[in-house]
Amino acid sequence: MADRPNVLILMSDHTNREALAPDSQCLTPNFDALARDGVRFAHNYTTNAICSPARASLMTGTYPSAHGMWDCTHTQRREWVNVSDRLTYWSQRFAQAGYHMGYFGKWHVEQTNRLESFGWGEYDCGVGHMKARPTDDSRLTIRRAGYRDYLMAAVDEREEMNHAAFDRGVDFIRRHAGGERPFCCFVSTGEPHDPYIPPRRFMDMYNVDSIEVSPTLREEYGDDRPQVVQRMRAAWEDMSDADWRFAAAAYRATVSWLDSETGRIVDALKEAGLYEDTIIIVTSDHGDMLGGHGLATKGVGTAYEEVYNIPLIVKAPGMRGGEDTTHRTSLVDIAPTLLDLCGLDPLEVCQGRSLRPVLEGTAAPRDWQDAYAEFFGQRFVYTQRIVWHGDWKYVFSPGGVDELYNLAEDPHEEHNLAARPEHHDRLVDMCKRMWRKMLEIGDESLFNTHYATLRTAPVGPHCIHDDQE
Repeated sequence: MADRPNVLILMSDHTNREALAPDSQCLTPNFDALARDGVRFAHNYTTNAICSPARASLMTGTYPSAHGMWDCTHTQRREWVNVSDRLTYWSQRFAQAGYHMGYFGKWHVEQTNRLESFGWGEYDCGVGHMKARPTDDSRLTIRRAGYRDYLMAAVDEREEMNHAAFDRGVDFIRRHAGGERPFCCFVSTGEPHDPYIPPRRFMDMYNVDSIEVSPTLREEYGDDRPQVVQRMRAAWEDMSDADWRFAAAAYRATVSWLDSETGRIVDALKEAGLYEDTIIIVTSDHGDMLGGHGLATKGVGTAYEEVYNIPLIVKAPGMRGGEDTTHRTSLVDIAPTLLDLCGLDPLEVCQGRSLRPVLEGTAAPRDWQDAYAEFFGQRFVYTQRIVWHGDWKYVFSPGGVDELYNLAEDPHEEHNLAARPEHHDRLVDMCKRMWRKMLEIGDESLFNTHYATLRTAPVGPHCIHDDQE
């Protein structure tokens, strides 16, 4: 057991890739330090843009259509959504191998909340969200007729405070440092989920007037874009640019607070002499629109990069460091990566793959050009599938408008190319890639849909058989 590395996983909620990017407006010295000692991936994608499906994917290494948690644990009838009991969690493998297992913070993976069933010997899910104390004069409140007032952002009256999930994580590490058995510590925060309410000291780090708003905040929105976005944008239409800057500053200040807490737990590893030999993973369940395309929060059902492109930093003993802008990775890759790096048996059912070749610098970039995600409309209940290949991105929306973007030429997704004749071949190619992925992961509901009124894709699933012939 002594030669197996310790593991620390830090997972936040609503953190988009931009927040932890090298050129971010967020001040994150501790995350940046981890990135220098590890690998920071520019093209890492969630499997689903809401928390429970994404977190279940991280735990099982499978997509939502396989694990069954297609919506948040608290938003549907219990019998409608849950993780299949035929799947093994990577944490169960670690527990079987003798690791001390500690999970502290937001869970939202499955319905029982009995984490001991999934290998976590010590856990506290009640410390995921800090109870904020927003000052009255800082509240940004959104109002809409017939709905409850919605607090979007504010400033906490406290200058500084420790996050309870990090407190528990630091204590866990100190108690198990130097033992004969390695440990796996998972710290999961509800922040920077809205409302964004950072401690005052961190808000004071930002000049609100100088915060840059999204370049697509006030964009014109045509008929070639999803109508649902038009309807959701209306919820934020009364916000001024100053309001958007305040919200963005509060969001970034919250990320800076989490960065400070990350420094605290990393210091605990260093004090115990464990930092160099500990695997550290930093990621999130999904991102936040933060004004992109006139939307805030998740942008439910909108397949934009702001919510699907999420951070991933991996620091592993003996692995290379630096910025990775070449490979496309996914939340489903974390489970097989952890098991591989720790020398544990792989999961019987897993739809991701180990990042070890990428971390070692032996992977062929051409083999890491694809990513995939699914969306099930949450409470709206409509389907989307998203495919990335190289610079291209395709969104299949049978209840709305399909979208095709060249992210290299159009990184803010302002020009939908799906209906343009000159890009038809590319559209068909991306659609075929979608069908192949569905067949690979067993997404039978859509793949086997041939009923006459449901034939809405550019080409149907049988086209992949035609290619093979």
